[in-house]
Amino acid sequence: MTEKLFWIFIATFLVAVASFTVYEDNFDDDTYDVDDNNNNGERQGKILFPFVSIVRFANVDCASTNTMNGTCLARRECNNLNGTITGNCAARRGRCCIVSRACGTATNVNNTYFTSPGYPAAYAGGQACSIIVNRCNNNICQLRIDLLDMVLAQPNGDGVCATDALTITGGNTIVPILCGDNTGQTLFVDFNGNAAITISVTATLATTFTRRWNIRLTQLGCDCPGLAPNGCLQYYTGVMGTIRSFNYGTAANTALSASLVTGTRQLANLNYGICIRMEAGFCAIQYSQAANDVFSFTVTGDVEGADNTVLGTAVGAVNGAACTTDFVVIPNPIVVGTNLGAGTDRFCGLGFVPVQSGAKPFVLYVVTDANEGATAITPPDIANRGFSLAYTQIAC
Repeated sequence: MTEKLFWIFIATFLVAVASFTVYEDNFDDDTYDVDDNNNNGERQGKILFPFVSIVRFANVDCASTNTMNGTCLARRECNNLNGTITGNCAARRGRCCIVSRACGTATNVNNTYFTSPGYPAAYAGGQACSIIVNRCNNNICQLRIDLLDMVLAQPNGDGVCATDALTITGGNTIVPILCGDNTGQTLFVDFNGNAAITISVTATLATTFTRRWNIRLTQLGCDCPGLAPNGCLQYYTGVMGTIRSFNYGTAANTALSASLVTGTRQLANLNYGICIRMEAGFCAIQYSQAANDVFSFTVTGDVEGADNTVLGTAVGAVNGAACTTDFVVIPNPIVVGTNLGAGTDRFCGLGFVPVQSGAKPFVLYVVTDANEGATAITPPDIANRGFSLAYTQIAC
């Protein structure tokens, strides 16, 4: 009998050690009380042994000690992903794990960061740098691409990305080639079944420039409320906000166009849709130039030749049939304060008259060509910046 009790004790001890080892893999830290009445949507632990409970929790976003957001994971999970632990989460049950990838890598991890070599230090360029993004699971439909910090060389004077370029391929969404300063821009790209999406940055070594990038890649489930509607390369939410064209900025491009005049910051060969979610209780939307910025709608025309009575005013606004090269389309617009239709949905020129639209869904379209020179009916485009439009939704 004594020998039997001895072996029972040994077996019990071994089970306890094994259970504690599994426990350590899923939770590692300090002391805290397990809350059996969890009200935070966290999964409850499983009892492997009378003395030990494995703690489970939701793998949600978490705030880290730096500017990046992480995912709440167990320490072992984070280590297996080659992630970096930056703090605690889930009431200290988990670790805030940041997964960052560099050139020539692949990922199927949600909330992955893709950074330039040596980030945040400047990258000299010289090689094509890419990341391949595979779906986390079969319920993923879309990739949200947040350009948290995206500074590449400016386009040439005709708006073509000839020095540096950001290209996004493999998805079911056509994405234009981007360059210049696009910090703060967000793109939504549909996955094409199980095909991977490739994000590539080409940077020319011959051009010395303080280029850098930090891109957050968030995979959105097919039932996610934040999913952008089909056909929307960009998707804004909220009652008010500001919509900027790619590479918009108040400083002029230093490169000359083919016409040997100051070139454009506005990127060439654009044709994409921007959508704004209609918030509850709102039935129309108003667009106007960004406040205190005379360059906030300089889409066509000669910026350098316009004085303050034209630049950024209704005098500089052009619309309708005169907009043939670079323009913004707003469906069924009404001129603010007149209750009269604008008579056209195309807008270009050096100024913008505020308009409202009740057309659903809320959407505008951006079209540019690759010719900044004079046409049969228009003068050459000089020092265009693009647009920065403020929007405000109007209550029903």
